[in-house]
Amino acid sequence: MHKKTLKDVIASESSSIKEVMRLIDHSGLRVAYIVDAQGRLVGAVSDSEIRKAILKGKDVKEPVKGIMNPNPIILREKDLSNYFIVKKEIRRLLSRMGDSRYLLVLDKQDRPKKLSLFSDLLGQEKTYKENHGVKIIRGKRVLVVGGAGYLGSVLVRKLLARGFKVRVLDMLMFGIGSIKELFNNNNFELIEGDMRDISTLTRALIDTDAVINLAAIVGDPACKNAPEAAIETNYLANKILAEACKYHQINRFVFASSCSIYGVMEGDRKLDEESPLNPVSLYARSKIQSEEGILSLMDENFSPTILRMGTLYGYSPRMRFDLVVNTMTKTAIVEGKILVHGGGKQWRPLLHVEDAADAYIRCLEAPISRVRGEIFNVGSDKQNYQILQIAKIVNKCIPKAKIVIEGETTDPRNYFVSFSKIQKVLKFKANHGVERGVLRIKEAIEKKEIKNVNDQRYYNVEYNQ
Repeated sequence: MHKKTLKDVIASESSSIKEVMRLIDHSGLRVAYIVDAQGRLVGAVSDSEIRKAILKGKDVKEPVKGIMNPNPIILREKDLSNYFIVKKEIRRLLSRMGDSRYLLVLDKQDRPKKLSLFSDLLGQEKTYKENHGVKIIRGKRVLVVGGAGYLGSVLVRKLLARGFKVRVLDMLMFGIGSIKELFNNNNFELIEGDMRDISTLTRALIDTDAVINLAAIVGDPACKNAPEAAIETNYLANKILAEACKYHQINRFVFASSCSIYGVMEGDRKLDEESPLNPVSLYARSKIQSEEGILSLMDENFSPTILRMGTLYGYSPRMRFDLVVNTMTKTAIVEGKILVHGGGKQWRPLLHVEDAADAYIRCLEAPISRVRGEIFNVGSDKQNYQILQIAKIVNKCIPKAKIVIEGETTDPRNYFVSFSKIQKVLKFKANHGVERGVLRIKEAIEKKEIKNVNDQRYYNVEYNQ
């Protein structure tokens, strides 16, 4: 990431609140400094102050001068040689914005002169954290809707480890066990509730910097069994959430979509983000509608990103056994057989749940200009497999099991997907392979980490390859 300069953080007092929020989003520093017509500093405003003002009814078209802090924490040029003053002001800033790394320095006329790194100000290469024991974290609060689920429970742990504050909004349909151990973490917060409830949603968005939406009625059979609920949750509620984020100036919004929207490929052409969509289920159609609805809200401030994930697999604190790799592994261990329907020639792109979580973090940490309005397929070119190939990998890990090829499948999906865009733009690389995923699930079952593989909480939907 390039070193920040004055142009990244300076705005005119006549700038609108919306314009300043855009500046803050692009700089990634969470603050903008406001100057008058003569270029003198008159105040500063943070992203959290902007969101609080919006909650109080401020119009984002109003001048930012009306909500700025007229006494921001800064340094003056004459103080730079005084280590104790520098140290004191850095401590003051960290007490207010724990993820800050820069302080503004003013000249003799109170004009911004430069933006200085803490390490430079202290005259040493070590970070302030190393010298003074202050924990400098990113500090941004991420709302993960569906954060207690299969992917969510992995993602929230990774976000916390990266220094983010995490708020989870979840209905807890499958219990609280997947996130219970996180309750003692001061950077973790749970709101139990439904994103379709406006009051719950509004509470979840307070002081939120970014939103990851994983919530959905997942899978073709579940959507088929409850079509009205599927449309309400997978489309209408998603768009309402995106609209609420746009209104509250929460401009980073990452939506969980699926490669299943490609449906059935024509010929042998590898499918990329520009390929025609050929959905064969209500679930896939609801994902397409959500993508279109969310992207239609994009403007110069609101910057949604769509992640079309491959078929997930691997161990999670909220385990699932209705996904192809996980199910094959379970039946191989428990029943001694690996079922393959319809000959097993159907293509599926696979994605380990740990790698999926990493992709979301890549989006959050990327410059906003790189992910704004973008759609990324998430997976690995090497993990495009036919169902029978997947069965053989599982069989290699659990050789006592027998592959059983059964009759026709009722699932027409068949897609071979390209993941070159996310590799190029976000430098994303899948680090987990299927064998590793199978062996970890095998270990969890054999060591009784998962006590009853037939427990209904491990199944979102009836298994369908």
